[in-house]
Amino acid sequence: MTLPVTRLAAADGPHLHHPPEWPVYQDATIAAVGRLLRQGRSFDYGYGDELAALESEFARYHGRAHALALNSGTAALLAAYFALGVEEGDEVVGPVFTFFATVTPLFLLGAVPVLVDSAPGTGNVDVEQLFAARTERTKALVVTHLWGNPCPMDDIVARARAHGLPLVEDCSHAHGATYQGRKVGSHADIAVFSIGGHKAISGGLGGVLLTDDADLYARACLFANFRHRTDLTIADPAYAPFLDTGLGGNFRISPIAALLALEHLRGLDTMVARRQANMGALIGAIAALPGVRAVPVAAGSSTGAWYDGVVEIGEEAAVDRDRLVRLLRERGLNVRAPATRPLHHYPPFRGAAPDWAPRLARAARRAAQVNSRAFPRAQHLFEHWMRLPVNFLYEEGSTLPERYADAFVDALGGPR
Repeated sequence: MTLPVTRLAAADGPHLHHPPEWPVYQDATIAAVGRLLRQGRSFDYGYGDELAALESEFARYHGRAHALALNSGTAALLAAYFALGVEEGDEVVGPVFTFFATVTPLFLLGAVPVLVDSAPGTGNVDVEQLFAARTERTKALVVTHLWGNPCPMDDIVARARAHGLPLVEDCSHAHGATYQGRKVGSHADIAVFSIGGHKAISGGLGGVLLTDDADLYARACLFANFRHRTDLTIADPAYAPFLDTGLGGNFRISPIAALLALEHLRGLDTMVARRQANMGALIGAIAALPGVRAVPVAAGSSTGAWYDGVVEIGEEAAVDRDRLVRLLRERGLNVRAPATRPLHHYPPFRGAAPDWAPRLARAARRAAQVNSRAFPRAQHLFEHWMRLPVNFLYEEGSTLPERYADAFVDALGGPR
């Protein structure tokens, strides 16, 4: 069933019609947003029904004790590092191939991201390199389920615990994904989801932090809030002196964003099924063509609702990745190269920082020193991956997979 929407359809190419790009919302949710606005409730300084429902249902869906909604996934990551006690001079080891907000909040704390290369094929962090990069300065580890493809969490969690290192799980690409039957976001000391932009759960802007540790929750909540939210949800008397003022931040999510995200959360399993069917059909068809390789997903794992589907365009393809993207876009397909480069290409990881932010500048200079090496696997995937149109493949019975597959055949050659 096609969902009722109010957004205009994205501009179509010359030969192919697409539905409106995700996120879309049902009419009942749009009406509920209107009621909030008429009530003057465009903000929530307390713990209103929308925020309480989003947090409790998000925690329950992932099997976690505590959920904290914030105004972005980036803010949730910053709160996670703050709650773990990361401070100036500390190092956090994580992947070089991820969206930069996985680690750029560390610069605000004066901490140093230490980057490691990708595992073959998946783009996820190389587990051996993740632990080999530890030093006496390492305060925590972070992993990303890139494009929704789960990392090998059993191995990572066991080794992190053996070394006494807290682990942050960036699940911003991985709504509804599972590893060995468990939802991603249920493994690490702290898990973070973005619920903004084109994510499968989107409130326009928003983020959610998950943890089972009451102290980590309280610290993150005090970092992101002050009265009245803090005194409504933090019970430990040790934090009583800080409930009124918080600890300096204000990263509240709006009730409008919470309400929008709730619709997607409640429909996530349906969305997962639809996207899995559509993406499975598309990737299954085009991966049979010479030079097109699907990203491997471990047995027992699922990519959930995806964030982007990617395929690798190898040297044996009839044309290279960039030429193929141009040919397909000329046919009206919404395909493109990855937008995010491996992080060592970005200025802050090469030592650039404003002179009026000395703590950040010190961290950036140190980051340039520890990351001054090649990351060949991540670079290869960045140069050969093509992103597929997950944001248009949310409809049941979509004909887009077949039509995209036909266009790939036309561009690359091969049997129909």
